[in-house]
Formats: sequence, C-alpha cells, structure tokens
Amino acid sequence: MGRLLVMIGAGIGLAIVVLFSFLLYVLLASGNPDYWAGEIAAFERRDVSNPPPRDAVLFAGADDVRQWEALPYDLAPVPVIQRGFGGAQIAHITHFAPRIVFPYRPRAIVMIAGEADLSDVRGRRPEDVLNDFKGFVATLRGHGVSAPIYFVSIRPSPMRSSRWLGALRANALIQDYEKTAPGLYYIDVASSFFDGGGNLRRELFRWDGLSLNEKGYALLTQIIKPALLKAGYGTGSELQ
Repeated sequence: MGRLLVMIGAGIGLAIVVLFSFLLYVLLASGNPDYWAGEIAAFERRDVSNPPPRDAVLFAGADDVRQWEALPYDLAPVPVIQRGFGGAQIAHITHFAPRIVFPYRPRAIVMIAGEADLSDVRGRRPEDVLNDFKGFVATLRGHGVSAPIYFVSIRPSPMRSSRWLGALRANALIQDYEKTAPGLYYIDVASSFFDGGGNLRRELFRWDGLSLNEKGYALLTQIIKPALLKAGYGTGSELQ
C-alpha cells in the first residue's frame, strides 16, 4: 500500500512538473510574434471567402478584440474589420501590420492592446509600451498609412490588479504622446471600470477575472462608438 501511494505521489508530482513546463513554454513562446502566425493566416483565408468591407474602421489588438463577438453589430452603422489575436502585444501587431493592416486601407484604426505587454513574463515597463506604440505609428506612417489611430486606454482587471499602477503609467505616457502627434487620439475607458467609490466593477468581467462579459463590452461600446460616430465614420452598413 505504501509503495502504491509513493507511486501515485510521484505520478502527480511528474504531472505537475510537466504542466508547469508546458505553461512556461507557452508564456515564453507567446512573446514571439511568430507564435500567432496561424491566427494571422486564418484571417487571410477568411478574406478570400468573405472579403472585408471597404473604408472600414480596423480594430486591432488582443483578447478584448478577439473575444468581442458582437463587435460589428455593437458598432453599427460604423463598418468594422476585426483583427484581434491571442494575447497580442503591440509589437506583434506592428510585426503583422503588412498582413492585417496595410491590405485593408482602413479609414481609421482602433488599437485595444497593451495589457498583454505588461503581463509578459520577461518583464516590460510602461515606457516599453509607449516605445512599442511609437514603433507601430512609425511603421504605419512610413508605409503611407495616414488613417487616424485611436488608442483605447489599457483597462484594469481583477486578475491583474497588481499591474494596474504600471497600466496607469503606460496610459498617461501614451496620452501625452498622442497630444504631440497629428492623427492620434486617446479614448479613456479605464476610468469607467471603477465605481463612484473607486472600486473595480467586477460585474464587467467573466468568471476568470480577466475577460470581459457582455456588460463589459456594452461599456466599451458606450464609450468607443460615440467617439467614432462623432468623427464621421458612421457610414455604410456592410458588416464582417
């Protein structure tokens, strides 16, 4: 009996080590943009069978964009193209810009990213987020993409509350930068994730304390959509 318990314990220990090693591999690998190449290829295949709308607003980012299933309907009558993938960092979006930005010639670009940057296991600073966003802007402008760029502030989440101060710093840096460059705009959603007492509104999140639920996306819609309509992008009704 004792030997059996030792064997079971050893098996459980080995399983934990294997699981930890796999998770570590995923965390490290996901920092490489090529880790997301499969998702980018899926976008390109979809474009063949279901061409995206012209003169649309391109939403680029990570999970908040990828999981926003009702985005085309929530933003109507603003025609949108949805290009969110995995836990994309800003540098990853820049890396794939020739495949997920340039071909569409968007009227405007909305970036919802930055949270994954600050959660990178290698350790990234708010200043790194700013520099990567500057790199994104420089890449687009250098390739003749003159469309306005809207940066949606990095939002808080219960699961990553320890990183919120860094996100606040990154938001402030990007907001200051956008004031100095034409064609850049900052949309604050982060402040609306707190109630009047300064407490994080947990009802906006799914069970994991990280992903947004329907109420969370409704909040994003209430803030982002009016900004785009005011800018005159509410033309056309074609959805993707």
